[in-house]
Amino acid sequence: MYTKTRYWLLGCSIASFSLSALSGCTLDKKDEAGEFREAVPQTQAVVLPGPDASSSISAAAEGPSQRTLSTGAGTPYAKWYGFTREVRDGVNTVTAAVLGSVWLVVQSTPTAISADSATWGPWDDDRLSPARYRVRVTRVAPDEYEYVFEGHSKTSAVDTDYRAVLTGHGYGKSHAKHGQGTFTIDLDVAKALDPYKHPNDSGKVAVTHDLPHDFLETIAALPRTITAEVTPLGEAHYTVESRALVDHSGTIHVDAHVDIDDSKTTKLEDVLVDSRWATSGAGRADITIVGGDLPASIPMVGATECWGTDFKQTYYEDSEGFEPVTGELSACVSGAR
Repeated sequence: MYTKTRYWLLGCSIASFSLSALSGCTLDKKDEAGEFREAVPQTQAVVLPGPDASSSISAAAEGPSQRTLSTGAGTPYAKWYGFTREVRDGVNTVTAAVLGSVWLVVQSTPTAISADSATWGPWDDDRLSPARYRVRVTRVAPDEYEYVFEGHSKTSAVDTDYRAVLTGHGYGKSHAKHGQGTFTIDLDVAKALDPYKHPNDSGKVAVTHDLPHDFLETIAALPRTITAEVTPLGEAHYTVESRALVDHSGTIHVDAHVDIDDSKTTKLEDVLVDSRWATSGAGRADITIVGGDLPASIPMVGATECWGTDFKQTYYEDSEGFEPVTGELSACVSGAR
């Protein structure tokens, strides 16, 4: 159970929604819709950061699902680094596909605009798509907005049949809370509208973001805090909070109820992972595992793992000796706190 830990709650095959209707549009922001765009964050601003994005040395091309394979030096990539990276990458994949489509749409000229709302679409130029979509941004208070990406079957022409794939809440530049906001992606709706593109997707991804006030001008602005709550179909679920600091150090906290066995056919464990990394990318993860396949005589397992700037394991120890102690604790970096 405890070796070759692999985590894949989302298993997302989600791809960007077709935007062929916008292929002739220029991303011209010189229109009356500018204030409505300010509440919608670009994907790069709300990605969950990690040590691989902070380090000057990139992670292995194999990706986290192959992290237990031997490297050239015969040392495995740190598995709990891989665990947190897979959790983070699953969220980022969904966010990039759906929120990225919304952001691209609102950079074009709106189809309709009023004093308190702007609408883009509906569009359905992709003849092979079973649904048509639109984006609406509505002012709910001064410099405060709600936005929705929604679709309905092409067989319907009734507005009440629209179903929300993404709903969000944010603030304009003049608001003190600009940079703060939330959005929720409903993968069940996405699948219902286009099952071919979402065969393995289910549940919801709810994201809360706290970004610097100038995030529209500087996409990679720091510090930023992103929290994502993922609830796929079934009993498994997790929450991940990521903080990226100005010096590119950071932390990720994962609170998960998942099956950490490779087979994904055994009981679910409660897993807490606190990862932190220094500016160099070297980091440390402290792990707690409770329940699931642990015997009654072992109510809890605690473990610590550290990795270097190349993401290879430099130290490992767990409270039950499931795996031998590796390296020296002195090799661990403290990272962000």
